[in-house]
Amino acid sequence: MKVDALFVVEPNKIEILPVELSHPKYNELQVQTKAVGICAWDSYLYRGMDAPEPCPYRIGHEGVGVVIDKGDEVKGFEIGDKIFVGTGGDEMMATHFNVEYDCVAKLPKNETDYVKWVGEPTVCVVNILNKTNVQPGDSVALIGAGYMGLLTLQALMRGSQAGKVTVFDINDHALSIAKEYTDNCYNINSDEGQNQIDKIKSEGGVNIVIEFAGNQQALDLATSLTANAQGKLVIGSWHRGLRTYDGTRWHTTGLEVLNIAPKSNLHFRELTQGTANLIEKGVYDTKRLVTHTAKFGDMEGMNSIFEKSIKKTDGYIKGVIIFD
Repeated sequence: MKVDALFVVEPNKIEILPVELSHPKYNELQVQTKAVGICAWDSYLYRGMDAPEPCPYRIGHEGVGVVIDKGDEVKGFEIGDKIFVGTGGDEMMATHFNVEYDCVAKLPKNETDYVKWVGEPTVCVVNILNKTNVQPGDSVALIGAGYMGLLTLQALMRGSQAGKVTVFDINDHALSIAKEYTDNCYNINSDEGQNQIDKIKSEGGVNIVIEFAGNQQALDLATSLTANAQGKLVIGSWHRGLRTYDGTRWHTTGLEVLNIAPKSNLHFRELTQGTANLIEKGVYDTKRLVTHTAKFGDMEGMNSIFEKSIKKTDGYIKGVIIFD
């Protein structure tokens, strides 16, 4: 059938074009789209960066919707089920999409707030904390209080064994949201922030540092804050391009460095339904962090939300495209 899909036709230019959507394969669901989140990667693709192919290309992998058809071997899902996608596919910014059923989770039957269930980033956070293996009382520092950092903070404070959690960022608006979960929030560029950094170092560092900022300065800071013995450095952000590090500190402290990209876990897909349970339980309040929405087809609104996702203006934390 013909569906409308969003394409990046050239850097910083998007258009909605008709495409043919095939009947779902034996292991696929066909979904009528209700909402799709804008990932940091989408904001790069919007600019023509890190693209998998030349323009024009499609984007979107944080889909939520309603099942309208399914393949012959799909089990556990029926027509009319409301679902979100935990991983798989990059063409969900469209009125309909197909997706393999083993990376999908059901929403509550009476749910109508689809924005709340943009769950793919939350699955990534669940993977982060599973692999980090927070032990009772572990001290934790978060570098970066953007969307992923704030989701992680929610889980650390509401559903983990962590002890003291400290948050660092350069964005006061993001830090004001972080303060809803912990008072230990600091602007790196402030005297108070620098004093806290010095204090952590003088006390021997923290057990776990999770870095979400994705730049060299943040990586250097994260490394310097790790414990002097058997600390963990968790690289939660996508570091594009070349990075350098001080191998002396990494070696002499016995630092464990974790890359928690989805492909680091062969069982990543299996986390999706458990993540749905945690969202329903309230461990993750995903909608609280959605600051901007636009309707699919409103080109001015969609362009605006992509621009804000890049520049982080107007208090931007997370954007979602809403479908009828």
